[in-house]
Amino acid sequence: MNSFRLLNTDPRWFRDKYLTIVTVVCFLVGMSLVWGWPPPRQELIRGLRFLGVATLCILISPQRYLILASALAFIFIRGIVGLALYHSLPALIVALIAGLVLYFVATRKGVNLSPAYKVNDYSYAELGIDVVVLGSALLLYSKLM
Repeated sequence: MNSFRLLNTDPRWFRDKYLTIVTVVCFLVGMSLVWGWPPPRQELIRGLRFLGVATLCILISPQRYLILASALAFIFIRGIVGLALYHSLPALIVALIAGLVLYFVATRKGVNLSPAYKVNDYSYAELGIDVVVLGSALLLYSKLM
């Protein structure tokens, strides 16, 4: 049931959520900029910056295995689609490598993918906080770039 009360009050919830969002956005943008190989130099540098931010977020996030597994799944699926649509052998190789690494990450013993805190339903109050925080991040990005 949705409400206007803040249901998730643990700061770790917000930290993990925003690190995941920044990771996913930077990863998708970075992959889009460097996927067509070789990309123009300007796009390569911008793409590597985005991928660097995504890597940094993965390294500092406690949910790193979940984020890494989803990124590898995205690369695997994109490689398979590249193979199917363009008959691209390099896309197949990238997909197989990503799939293999994904398998080893997913089957690794001792990896706990659940957070160490209770997660409640998402509320309208959190939606308001998210709009302000993510809107501020987009405004900051547009002013810096």
